[in-house]
Amino acid sequence: MAKRVFILGAGRFGTHLATRLSELGCEVVLADKDAKRVEALAEDGFRALEMDVEDEDALKQAGVQESDAAVVCIGENIQGSVLATLLLKDLKVKKIVARALDAKHAQVLEKLGADLVVLPTRDMAYRLAERLRDDAQNERQPLHGEYQLAQIKLGPALHGQTLLQAKLPQRYGITAVLITRPRGNRKTEAIEPGADSILETSDTLMVVGRRENLNRFERDCGAAS
Repeated sequence: MAKRVFILGAGRFGTHLATRLSELGCEVVLADKDAKRVEALAEDGFRALEMDVEDEDALKQAGVQESDAAVVCIGENIQGSVLATLLLKDLKVKKIVARALDAKHAQVLEKLGADLVVLPTRDMAYRLAERLRDDAQNERQPLHGEYQLAQIKLGPALHGQTLLQAKLPQRYGITAVLITRPRGNRKTEAIEPGADSILETSDTLMVVGRRENLNRFERDCGAAS
């Protein structure tokens, strides 16, 4: 069954999000108080509603509480963004995602109960920075929220230590899921990690954890450290 996503605010961010969600098979509803924008979206094939997303009764009548997720994409109107997020929380929407303009705005939205807060400019810059930094051995794959799967080539910091001695969960809050080791003639050996697995310089360690924890581990123990 397709996921139903309700998007509050049909500016560029909200429209791009709706386009991609539709491509992924989701049922998407766009809501905006700009009548001309709503009309244009409807002509483009979107299910678009003209409404004040700061009006609790309007949200109820539109059935936002029945959606699997609601995304607050209101642009520069911080007050409207905060109020809409609060209303969604009061209506007990299953999952609330909110777009923030800056770190303080994000903090407020989190305190109001948003399940996920995004800072599009910052988040895109972070992803671009990681793509520019990463090489074939240091790839990142987003999993959920701040969690990522990373392939990090090891430097000498952990050489000769077992995974038990390295204490990755305790020191860095990350978990090793696979070790790959070059074996000559461009061959690579895959090693299932265990407590007694001995790490070597130039091993590539596949690990799962939060972005900031992976960054710290890579700085301390990666090949470039």
